[in-house]
Parts: sequence; C-alpha cells; structure tokens
Amino acid sequence: MKEIVNVMFASNVKAEFDNLEVHLGPLRDSKFKATCSVSYEEQMLIMDGGKRVARMHARNIGNVHLEKKAIRIAGLNFEVKEGDDVSVVSGSIRLELGDAAKEWYRELWG
Repeated sequence: MKEIVNVMFASNVKAEFDNLEVHLGPLRDSKFKATCSVSYEEQMLIMDGGKRVARMHARNIGNVHLEKKAIRIAGLNFEVKEGDDVSVVSGSIRLELGDAAKEWYRELWG
C-alpha cells in the first residue's frame, strides 16, 4: 500500500522569529528576521533562510494562529542551525504566506 504524503512548499517567505528562549546551543538572538523557503513534509516544517535553517517537528508545534496573509506558530524545542552550530529554542514564528496562509494553517493545525 502506497502512502500519500502532502508536500507543501513556499519560497520568498518573510519569517519573523520572536521571543526566542535558547535552551541549548550558541544562538544568542532573542529575535531575528529572514527571507526563506518553507517546506512541510512528513510532519517536518523546515524554514531555510540560507544563513540559518530552522527545523520543527509537528509534535513541537504548540499552536498556530491564522492572521491576515500570515500564520503565527508557537514552537517548542525546535532546532535552529547556523553553519555547524545547532541550538534548541522555543518561541514565536510568523510566516507571511499571502493568500496561501489559510491552506498552511489547515495543514499545520486543522
């Protein structure tokens, strides 16, 4: 039996990481912004901004709020990688997804 996997992808997404609490690792920023590509596949949300890559498993999503043309995710214990340095953080992530925001909201939280 073949499993059907819904793959979601968006490019040039403005992402705002805010209220970050670093649990482990060298990251010292409590907030930062990035323009990144965002993908969600097999319960893994990846926000790749080139310099920094954030990875979050679906079980680490505390909640998702739908905003006008964006979603805001409360993330718990997700990974932010910068080069070879990996940090584990919790905080808020706002993704400006335009007209696709509602579809992303349903996929992540619905």
